[in-house]
Amino acid sequence: MPLNRSERTSMYLQLYRQLRADYDDTRANQPLWSIRKMAQNLGVSKTTVAQAYDQLVAEGIVYSVPGSGYYYRDQADWSPDQPSTDQIVAPKTPIPVKYDFRYGVTQLLSQSWNAWKRAVRLALRQTEQQPTAIYPDAQGLPALRAALVRFLKTTRGVHATPEQIVITNGAKAGLGILLSILPRATLGIENPGYRGLSDLAASYGHTAVNIPVTADGLDLATVRRVNPQVVYTTPGHQFPLGVVLPIEQRLALLKWAGDDHLIIEDDYDSEYRYRAHPLPALQSLAAANQVAYLGTFSRGIDPTLRMGYLVLPPRLVSVYHQHYQYQAEMVAGLLQQAMVNYFDDGAYYRHLSRNRSTNRQKYRCLCDQLKRSKQIRPIMTGAGVHLVVQIPGIDQATLLTALEQQQVRIYPLNSNWTAMPSADYYLLGFAGLTLSDLKVGVQRLMQVCERLSATGA
Repeated sequence: MPLNRSERTSMYLQLYRQLRADYDDTRANQPLWSIRKMAQNLGVSKTTVAQAYDQLVAEGIVYSVPGSGYYYRDQADWSPDQPSTDQIVAPKTPIPVKYDFRYGVTQLLSQSWNAWKRAVRLALRQTEQQPTAIYPDAQGLPALRAALVRFLKTTRGVHATPEQIVITNGAKAGLGILLSILPRATLGIENPGYRGLSDLAASYGHTAVNIPVTADGLDLATVRRVNPQVVYTTPGHQFPLGVVLPIEQRLALLKWAGDDHLIIEDDYDSEYRYRAHPLPALQSLAAANQVAYLGTFSRGIDPTLRMGYLVLPPRLVSVYHQHYQYQAEMVAGLLQQAMVNYFDDGAYYRHLSRNRSTNRQKYRCLCDQLKRSKQIRPIMTGAGVHLVVQIPGIDQATLLTALEQQQVRIYPLNSNWTAMPSADYYLLGFAGLTLSDLKVGVQRLMQVCERLSATGA
């Protein structure tokens, strides 16, 4: 096995690689030349050979017997399974389109974004001046939790102390924390609702059951009949249908919960009401231990920030600490401090007001245009950053393909709605589009629907 002295690779590494490449199952327990003999044959020092052999021993390819020498190990005794030769199928990434009615994205508003950049720059300076000050515990920075207490009390009527708040990677992460600390139970979830909740519940040992959504929100008759230990609901703006749980229904749900059940309130999008002020959070009406409250800052700056919060009922605070006392923070301390600065400057409040005004214009524009369509039936609720529409009489696959050809994408609700009444309900998220793009996108949607309806597609 000749070694190349002109190579930059060291001699011992060349020898090691050659001996390793020669290794196969036919060499089990066969001896290698002694260090002295190998060195003589290759014309290298014994140190070079010893280094190569030591590397082979360290990797378990060779074993040594004192006074006897070095031997190849039997592959059958240690060799891991060979890597699979099956082709890995990566999930298909949708081709970008210009008029994408995707839910969960938002338009960056320059004034809000500039304020956020100032908050981040200030957080960087604060980190330089006091490096250990923004190392939060698992619950999050105390200053951010205190700011949230004031914000939630003012805007949503939520009653909480900083000790009840956990800063999370988003609402779903907060839900995961809750499910991990609750005893195994039956979890009632809205149908239609967020996709993946059944699987998330099952991953923590819970059993999910579907609760229908009516024109008045969560169906309380089914809640009473099924009697789950825990109910997950979006009472401020039901996802995806957008209906609001009326006050009498809220009080009835709390009465049902009593002291024995827990309600998980996801308050996502509740601040975006365009015809009236948002209703106070369900938690604001509840007794101390009836409601766990989930929220997010995704609408506050950018969805990719991935920062949310969980307000624990008092009885679950100690249970949380038992499970998460050694947990590191879920969101980087630098970002949490930036959010504190964003609050302290008043920028977060100004952004929500600005964003609400912008999305009110988009909502009205979308509704006004859809009123002129004979093929599209919108479910108008006067709230939220998306709209659910029904487009009957047009094949779903044909519609989606025709829209993609016009650079338009809308989203079927099949995966959000178990036993959907008909396969013609779609979600149109409008917050990520500019007003001008929204107008063009809706026009193209209406034109495609009109054309397909005329041809009987």
